Amino acid sequence: MLFMVAGYLKPGAEERLIDFRNEFNEHLTQMPLVVAGVLRGEDGKRQGYLGFIEADSIDVAQRFVRDSPYFQEGLYDRVEVFKYDVEVGTVGA
Repeated sequence: MLFMVAGYLKPGAEERLIDFRNEFNEHLTQMPLVVAGVLRGEDGKRQGYLGFIEADSIDVAQRFVRDSPYFQEGLYDRVEVFKYDVEVGTVGA
């Protein structure tokens, strides 16, 4: 199943991301990642991350987010996980 995962950073968290970059990149290899990227505000600053992952259940997808170094370090203001059903377009084409 496909899940959308989004983490919205707390104000000021962008400066701390570099401290956990290697751990975060390693974490991303733990789950089949379809696509992921940075969410940026009008000022160009990083506001969060959005990705689509393949997981067996929403519980597994939520655990993936909770195990993120950024989540563990309290850098997110909020996170969201939703089951995602593709209605237009294709995945993996």
